[in-house]
Amino acid sequence: IDELRFGRIAAESEPALLHGTWTPLADVLETPEAYLVEVELPGLSRDDVVVQAQGDELVVRGERRPDAASRPESFHRLERRYGPFARAFRFAEEVDPDRIEAEFDDGLLRLSIPKARPRPATRVRVERSE
Repeated sequence: IDELRFGRIAAESEPALLHGTWTPLADVLETPEAYLVEVELPGLSRDDVVVQAQGDELVVRGERRPDAASRPESFHRLERRYGPFARAFRFAEEVDPDRIEAEFDDGLLRLSIPKARPRPATRVRVERSE
């Protein structure tokens, strides 16, 4: 988890703010214990990506910047997208943000997002009112 910055989703992450100038491709799989998310982020480093989780939602955001050595007037064709991106994933049940595991290798972000453990039922003692 040290490779990526994790945090809780802030109130500022309204759906309108989750749109960027490009959208990375992603696969989402489910196992009985966790959700597995793979996001293609070619050309990015771990420092370019932030992962946030809260409740039943996961947000991956960041920014891809053009190489500082490239000058716009030298381009013959510019097909790759640059700028900020954000992907939000909502799951069928709550996840445990404290146990998320992340791996970033060759531009592929792999996340294992454990489902929240069910809480045991709490017994409440009912008192007689007088």
